[in-house]
Amino acid sequence: MLEQNVNEAQYRAITHGAGAMLVLAGPGSGKTFTVTQRIKYLIEHHHVKPENILVITFTKAAATEMQERFVRLNEGRNYPVYFGTFHSIFFQILRHTYRFTAQNIIREGDKYRLLSQIISEIPDEVRSQSQIDDSSDTLQRLLSEISTVKNNGITPQEIRSVTVSQAEFEYIFQIYKQEMNRHKLIDFDDMVLLCRDLLVSRPETLKIWQERFQYILVDEFQDICPLQYEVVRLLAKPQDNLFIVGDDDQSIYGFRGSKPEIMLNFTRDYPEAKQVLLDVNYRSRKDIVDVAGKLIAHNKARFNKKVRTQNEQLGGVKIYSFHSKLKQAENIALLIRQYMEQPGARYSDIAILYRTNNHTVYTADRLMKEGIPFSMKEKPKNIYDSTVAKDIVAYIRYALHEDSVEDFLRIMNKPVRYIKRLTVPRKPFQMQELIENNRAAGYVIQNILDFYDNLHFVKNLNPFSAVNFIRKGIGYESYLKKQALEQGRDVSKDFEELDELMQLAKDFETIPEWLEQIQNYDAVMQEIMQQDRRQKQEDTDAVSMVTMHASKGLEWKVVVLPDVNEGVIPHKKAVTDSELEEERRMFYVAMTRAKEYLFIFYLQEKEAGNLLPSRFLDEIMTPVP
Repeated sequence: MLEQNVNEAQYRAITHGAGAMLVLAGPGSGKTFTVTQRIKYLIEHHHVKPENILVITFTKAAATEMQERFVRLNEGRNYPVYFGTFHSIFFQILRHTYRFTAQNIIREGDKYRLLSQIISEIPDEVRSQSQIDDSSDTLQRLLSEISTVKNNGITPQEIRSVTVSQAEFEYIFQIYKQEMNRHKLIDFDDMVLLCRDLLVSRPETLKIWQERFQYILVDEFQDICPLQYEVVRLLAKPQDNLFIVGDDDQSIYGFRGSKPEIMLNFTRDYPEAKQVLLDVNYRSRKDIVDVAGKLIAHNKARFNKKVRTQNEQLGGVKIYSFHSKLKQAENIALLIRQYMEQPGARYSDIAILYRTNNHTVYTADRLMKEGIPFSMKEKPKNIYDSTVAKDIVAYIRYALHEDSVEDFLRIMNKPVRYIKRLTVPRKPFQMQELIENNRAAGYVIQNILDFYDNLHFVKNLNPFSAVNFIRKGIGYESYLKKQALEQGRDVSKDFEELDELMQLAKDFETIPEWLEQIQNYDAVMQEIMQQDRRQKQEDTDAVSMVTMHASKGLEWKVVVLPDVNEGVIPHKKAVTDSELEEERRMFYVAMTRAKEYLFIFYLQEKEAGNLLPSRFLDEIMTPVP
């Protein structure tokens, strides 16, 4: 028997028999409920053996939750239905054939160490002129690019690396692959490739698994990548009992290789497939559903759908602007304080969702100072730890004090001034001493004089103007462009970091004030992470601080979205129509996490500049064209 509170669309999905079906499940539409009820219905009404049912999710946590919900639905009876992630299922198939064990799966830390070693040993004929920064951020981006190649089943020549030069990327990819093979190691992306190749090359093995998994249900289908889809299609043949559940409007993992086009074209691949829309949002207030619907309707590549809600309450959406990140952080803390004055309120009712984790430090620092408990899923990024930031800070610090030989050496030829390292004294020095050491090269003396004139000018500027002058007036930006061109790499990441530094600089009136904040930044981050670890150990009630990506699948009574500005959301990197549509989907996902209140904050320029409210704010306030 089905539960009485099943709506018409859910009923159609749950009771579907054999063949393919596409279930469009919007936010809060009872997706997990529908999937677990369908599994039960297959067993009890279609008499499908539980062991012939495969349920695929994208995360281990989702698989565990789905299984637990199914067991509770069956009053504790644990049918042998197989719940697992793509990788766990693919690994089981590989283990059955190749006798792989857990020892064959490379650990995350070992991947980073292997990449770092490969980078250090790049031969001179491949290496570009500048040294590759082997920070964890760089290694993570390299691994993401390697993953993109594997998940799309393409060659390293078919993507353009934005992390290193193209020659370096192709070399790194090849050696990474060779070293993995030499040590008989695989990563998660290899599991998909190897499984596809195995099932294609060995029909008898494919038949074994087709007979084992006669009914396949895929959760969060919008996140599937081409190779995963290829393997699922192979397993589902010949009956094609493929039941997919997802929401194309929540496809936000393009960087992992997922393509919403796969879901959009599903009925083309399966012309006989039935389709149903779970169109009732049981999570959010009406105005939250309405503004989110207005936003996502601006996307062109999507299923046209109208979602309604059972909660007719209004007054849940609030939009505010602030003059700085510091003021924004103060008001987030104030909002939390006011909410906690309500009867029964808990800190865990609240989430602060950021586009990227390098925007969290100001807010986390403020919450910590006010004694508001919070939990962070990801470590915040230190913007001041990049090569570009270190260059700019060295410029400003040397302009102010002229006492660090290390700072001088870092910036003396950025842009090129032909100052030789041998002519630079080893101890703090005056300009005249440097000039004397360069008498043999008269043309360098004028470069030194111009250099010091610029430094003395920087010294008297405010932080924002100082960064802008170094960038444009001194020629640091042109230097970066030239370097990137010579190395065959994309300069956009460097420019993004310059933009971010300029925005950070706006919060400070004087250079000494900003330098003090930079000096304390690492200490603040360490304190934030210690506080976060304490919260998790004590398992206390706490505000959640997570990125928009990590918020998917979760919900809170109160959601705060800070920094809703152009360049942040949508991100600067989003240039093409498809990239902008993914950014819009990400903002849609963040908005629809809110059950009762959605606070949208953006920064307003306090002086002339290029910081603008996000275009998405206009879209949620105006009708769809």
